[in-house]
Amino acid sequence: MVPIFDRRSSPALIDLIQRLIQSVFTAWAAVSFTFFALRVSAGDPAAVLLSRGLARPEDIAILRAELGFDQPLLHQYLAFLQDLLRGDLGQSLYTRQPVLDIILEQLPHTLTLAALALLFTLLLSAVLGLGSALWKGKPAAALLSSLTGAAIALPVIFVGTLMLWVFRAGTISGFLPQKQWVMQLLLPALVLGFSTSGGIAWILQTGILENMRAPFYLAAKARGVRPGFPLLWHALKPALPPAVSLFALEASFLFTGTVVTETIFARPGLGRLLVQSILEGDFPIAQGLVVLAALVYTFSLAAGDALAYVLDPRLRSDT
Repeated sequence: MVPIFDRRSSPALIDLIQRLIQSVFTAWAAVSFTFFALRVSAGDPAAVLLSRGLARPEDIAILRAELGFDQPLLHQYLAFLQDLLRGDLGQSLYTRQPVLDIILEQLPHTLTLAALALLFTLLLSAVLGLGSALWKGKPAAALLSSLTGAAIALPVIFVGTLMLWVFRAGTISGFLPQKQWVMQLLLPALVLGFSTSGGIAWILQTGILENMRAPFYLAAKARGVRPGFPLLWHALKPALPPAVSLFALEASFLFTGTVVTETIFARPGLGRLLVQSILEGDFPIAQGLVVLAALVYTFSLAAGDALAYVLDPRLRSDT
């Protein structure tokens, strides 16, 4: 077994460390862009409250001072970063509740949905990717490849609407049970799992088929390695690192990109909270959610790179 940290692995290890440092700067850039973009697009939230008749002019002045909008933009930005490092995301304009508390209140709903969707993603990716490669040239492989293409091409809103229509038609006709948890959890998780499994399945399929033509696979076959999964493992193992990196990317999307799914299925969570905060003009909540999404996305990619480094011995050598 090749050790992860040895003299030969130092260049690749340095490259991995550089990627992790790059992730920190990427997160900072995303957070900074979010701050300035919302300041430009949302304008002065105190003026928004005044225009809606939700506060008196004297209250608006107090609110602007509390939010720091009476300070120069650079001062606001530095204060925002300082608060962010302390875990302070500000307060809602309307409820005056801490944004972090509002997010934590909705977080379990999104985590439950994302966890189940990740499970569906793993299962569907394995079935579609491994099946398409293992049964290449057979009708089953053509069917699985078609499903992989559909998962890649069809948008979440189309798949979600279709699943919602099928489920409702089935419950009306009596073929499907009218269970609230099916509508609120199982269907949205299945929609997300299907939509995110296509890319991973395609990478697995193409990687396995390419490795099946490689000398190391042909040598294992010539040595009499038992057909089936033992032989398939020789082609699957080198295809795992890129699939793992993509899975980390998709995991971040599942955690932060549930806006469409939660809206279609009227499910509580961070996605619906983001939509509501934007429609209501409650920019501190929107800002907190976008910052959270940027951090999760950035560090999920870093974790995927680190895991790929551990799985692939080729990344731990100079050659």
